[in-house]
Amino acid sequence: MTALKTKTLLAVAASALALAACGGDGTSELQNPGNTGGNPGTGGGGNNGGGGTGGSTGACPTHPNVTKVTVGTEEHCRISGEITTNLTLTAGPAYQLNGTVKVGKDVGFDGQKAGGVTAVLSIDPGVKIYAGTRTSQLAIQRGSRINAQGTAAQPIIFTSADALGYATTLGLANARSPLGAGVRDDPYSGEWGGLSLLGRGVINNCPAAPAVCEAEAEGGSGLYGGNVPNDTSGTLRYVRVEYAGVRFTETNELNAIAFWGVGSGSTVDYVQAHNGGDDTVEFFGGSVNAKHLVLTGADDDSLDWTFGWNGKVQHVVIAQNPLQLAGDAGYEADNNELGFDILPRSAPTISNVTLVGNTTAGAGLRLRRGTAGKLYNHVVSGNFQRGLRIDDAATYAQADAGNLSLRSFYISTATPFHSTQAQAVFTKDANNRTGASTLSSYVSGGKAYINGVNENGVTSVDPRTIDAFFDAAPYVGAVRDSASNWTLNWTRWLND
Repeated sequence: MTALKTKTLLAVAASALALAACGGDGTSELQNPGNTGGNPGTGGGGNNGGGGTGGSTGACPTHPNVTKVTVGTEEHCRISGEITTNLTLTAGPAYQLNGTVKVGKDVGFDGQKAGGVTAVLSIDPGVKIYAGTRTSQLAIQRGSRINAQGTAAQPIIFTSADALGYATTLGLANARSPLGAGVRDDPYSGEWGGLSLLGRGVINNCPAAPAVCEAEAEGGSGLYGGNVPNDTSGTLRYVRVEYAGVRFTETNELNAIAFWGVGSGSTVDYVQAHNGGDDTVEFFGGSVNAKHLVLTGADDDSLDWTFGWNGKVQHVVIAQNPLQLAGDAGYEADNNELGFDILPRSAPTISNVTLVGNTTAGAGLRLRRGTAGKLYNHVVSGNFQRGLRIDDAATYAQADAGNLSLRSFYISTATPFHSTQAQAVFTKDANNRTGASTLSSYVSGGKAYINGVNENGVTSVDPRTIDAFFDAAPYVGAVRDSASNWTLNWTRWLND
């Protein structure tokens, strides 16, 4: 997250212009990518859940927003425009996002907006969806849902054309061939827009303080916000989003996955965002909860929140990629940059997280701008510039009031604290410790994120005593040992 996020009508217009300049919703940039190229490769394998496509088989769905196109020697299913009737994507064909694809038409914060239409996009296990242009994105509108339910053996994958070997002619600065099996160096990002869910949850970023706050999301995704804390935008389960995230300007960006005012009725479980061109995941208000997140290779921050988000999260692996040179903080946590004490305040509850730094640019956790939060069972390791950074008097006021707390932390960065004030917040809990890392990788040469003896020696908090949402997890960090490694088979890069 960078500077100001609140949008005026002028900024919305600028967003649309930026999208049009980059190819927008049209096909001028697309031109059936790969038509003059060869067949795609079949790379992948190992623990990454598959790399190359392995070909496209099966018929395209019969639907107004789906057309058959020729790509190389294959026929693919192109998805375009506003989807206003239910659509199911079955395994077999290769699916191509063309420009900004919206599911539904915004129904407003109360479900009564004129012209609003609800629709459901259902995606079967094993489906791969690639972006046809750099600005292609998928945006689930308020009132509509995505039903993406993969499995560990057959994750649903959102990726780029280049990653699948379908095109290297889209005008990308880093146009390239797909990575082969076992390749560990992965410098690619920003190859398409990403996935946005827009909900009717409560947000706090309306300066005029109307009775119900709603706002324009970035990148032309749509409107979000409302007064339905338990609103649902659908389900993401065993879903991987790769090489997404585009920065148009400092205040107009698409993240790999963005949750805009998404409510707690949504389900987010076993989701990876890999090599995001901006943040891997950002929560913009709302109350959405999540479990089993793998956030790897962010080219900015990994887990970002703002605008009053108060969801719950458990089991998170964050690992920076040294080839993503703009990688910054593990957490960048805000209440609201326009007013640090605007209500409702950001106040998530998060447990069982491992953050591994591989750049020296940012902090493991950067808590600022008046955020509150209850953070439990964290491991912070690697080459972060600082393990813990806390900024702004309003944030320290939340710590003093007991609304911002850190319990059962183990920090093993070279410099654990940004300041003596941050250290004082850390030492409030007697179980918080610093020391040497004993994290290990699943395979030799992989990324070290599995607890060792030092991490497992820290006294943990039982998250089940905090809220029934949480699983029993009597340890700090995300993965206790190799035998309980929930990241295997459906993720990529982390275990390569």
